[in-house]
Amino acid sequence: MLRRILAWIAAILAGALLGLGSAWATLHFGSSSFTEHYGNWAHSRAAGSTAAGPYTRAIIARDGLLALSAREALYFTLYKDEQGRPLSESCVYDLNGVPLEARWWSVTLYADDNFLAQNTDAAHSVDASRAGNDAPWSVRIAPVRGDAAHWLSSREARRGFSITLRIYNPNRDFRASEAALPVLTTVSCAGDAP
Repeated sequence: MLRRILAWIAAILAGALLGLGSAWATLHFGSSSFTEHYGNWAHSRAAGSTAAGPYTRAIIARDGLLALSAREALYFTLYKDEQGRPLSESCVYDLNGVPLEARWWSVTLYADDNFLAQNTDAAHSVDASRAGNDAPWSVRIAPVRGDAAHWLSSREARRGFSITLRIYNPNRDFRASEAALPVLTTVSCAGDAP
């Protein structure tokens, strides 16, 4: 009888450890099974989907993305520059885009902790109403504004920040592709080492 009880306890503990371990690994290392890449832009097919599984929902909850359905919004995130290096506060970037086949769009900079950069620049986001939805547009990403018409402040964003492009009410014929998404170009980096 005691052996049976000990076997049950061991089985319960092993199951709990395996479950907790797999959840921790998924949250810590992420899951690429629901991510598509367009150049350096990453897009989660599961964001806003009712078909998302528990691990996917946990990753989305951890990252703080309260996503709408894909018919209402598409989310693309950029973590690296054109050389594959993590985005860095010490660099200056230009983000150039063409008109997007959607009702509205926005680009937001998130610090390395997935929250808005803790600065007083009031330059966390640029959208179609400011940069234009009918013509090519350009946004400067830098710790100081300079003479840029449209600016995202990377001050206090540290190394490893991200840029999120939200495309709201995409046209039915909108197809995500590297050519349809904005292009990030590194202008300069302090000390030439991002």
